[in-house]
Amino acid sequence: MKKVLALVLTLVLTLGSFALVGTAGAATTIILGHFGAPNEPVSKAAETFKAQVEALSGGAMTVEIHGASELGNAKEMAEQVAIGAIQACLVSQGTLDKYDIRYALVTAPYVYGGYQHAYAVVDGPFAAWVADGTLESKGLHNIGPWDYGFRCLTNSKREVKHPEDVKGLKIRTPSEVQKVACFESLGADVQQIAFSELITALKQKTVDGQENPLSTIYNNSMWEAGQIYLSLTRHTWEAVNLTVNNAFWQGLTDEQRGILEQASAAARDQMRAEVQQSEQDYIQKLTDKGVTVTEVDLAEFKAAMAPAWEKVAAYEGSAEDMAKFLQMVEDSAK
Repeated sequence: MKKVLALVLTLVLTLGSFALVGTAGAATTIILGHFGAPNEPVSKAAETFKAQVEALSGGAMTVEIHGASELGNAKEMAEQVAIGAIQACLVSQGTLDKYDIRYALVTAPYVYGGYQHAYAVVDGPFAAWVADGTLESKGLHNIGPWDYGFRCLTNSKREVKHPEDVKGLKIRTPSEVQKVACFESLGADVQQIAFSELITALKQKTVDGQENPLSTIYNNSMWEAGQIYLSLTRHTWEAVNLTVNNAFWQGLTDEQRGILEQASAAARDQMRAEVQQSEQDYIQKLTDKGVTVTEVDLAEFKAAMAPAWEKVAAYEGSAEDMAKFLQMVEDSAK
């Protein structure tokens, strides 16, 4: 049903998109799609973005939000934005790397020392590096990264405290080389399963475990699917990126672009604060649900990542690019 809705909306909105590409003084509607469940930080941040846009524009710009993957999965939403069927979406670097392969480097495992380190990289040297028109040539413009958090591991079999504890576990990851390579390096039997099918796969024991941010783990009640062991592996960090159709963006006035950038910054700051502040809250809530929560030595896991970094570099296509990115990471930690 969701795919049918997405196709219908694509046809309808494509016909109307040219009227929405904005003329100075004309009312402008932004269709914004994202995957978040109602209580997740991304959904709250999207509502903040909407409120800010409408307030700053005095109602001349409006935002219509479609969450919970109503308009399709991340790949499908990005495709709709690229062709102008909808104006905007919130998608991760794992989706944007299909349009600019350098985004694949951002989610390499165990490269950041914490949230502030990750922000320093993606807001600074990385943003400058990819601001060369590559995304725009594919029909997209990235206003900027918000947050999504560090991802952690859950499973139904045993406590995972050391890298060797992962060996042999059947772990679901999305079809993203960074996550696959990370858990293959740890000796897991990695399987790619769509998120929409994940809970069923866990309940049927098709896989033993999965990895996601804490907000996703809690808000999808994964303990009910047998995920009673949580390890705070913090293996990759990623953000949702406010990505808009480039023709739409170019059709806006400087004032309108400024409104979207200001509203995005407000939503970004809110989401980043909530993601960080809510971690301990989610850990306590999961503990209260009977989940065993385990801290791990991150350096011990990072030491096993050399094969994963090689696979990410091979996927991106350039060992030179990987070295350049890792230099950005090192420089931003100073």
